Amino acid sequence: MKPFIGYHFFHGTGRIDRAKAYTKVQQAMEIFSNQKSPSHLSLMLEMRDDRTEPLESLCQKLCKTLGPVAHTTTTPTWPDYRAYSWNLNAEQFQELFLLLDSLDQQDSSLTGRMHLGASWFFKFVEPTTGQVLPDQENLPVIDFRLGPGSSLNFSTGKKTSANAWFLFPFEDPSSEFEDYALRFQKQLIFKFSPEHWRLWRFSSGEWRPRRFVPPWYDKKVE
Repeated sequence: MKPFIGYHFFHGTGRIDRAKAYTKVQQAMEIFSNQKSPSHLSLMLEMRDDRTEPLESLCQKLCKTLGPVAHTTTTPTWPDYRAYSWNLNAEQFQELFLLLDSLDQQDSSLTGRMHLGASWFFKFVEPTTGQVLPDQENLPVIDFRLGPGSSLNFSTGKKTSANAWFLFPFEDPSSEFEDYALRFQKQLIFKFSPEHWRLWRFSSGEWRPRRFVPPWYDKKVE
């Protein structure tokens, strides 16, 4: 089983406009992944224990626009908690950016209840050829919540974030890896952190990570 390089971190995206942030993420995935459009689009509305009229009105509006709730989340440790989720198509997803912008002006507390999400589950490709990089078929499941291979989860509402789980099919931090990672970096809405790189090797019957800092952090990277 070949070693590989992993990067996992939850990134905020600063003050960039939410729609522009999504467009940037979409473009990066189009260039560097074999998943040219998101694998899944969704909306979650947190109701919690609040049954005030503005929130209930928003929920009714969403049901009218998006259809019945696809899933309700509850928790035994918080009896009054509930969250409604909808699966979205691309048109609905884009329209909800406009709704979030409108709520920013009308009632920002409602914006904080909404979480618009896009997920990619993908393999890395070489942008110059469009070919999938080798040795990604049998990458292990390190975290069952994220599944096999690489993923990127974009979420926006009151705040915008990206949860990166990248498995690069390089056996060591070679110059080829550095070139690829830095080209990818230029397309992303966040900067790779030196603290979150791992070299994964299979040893004694299990995958074991070793923290490392890529050599480019010793250089001036634009």
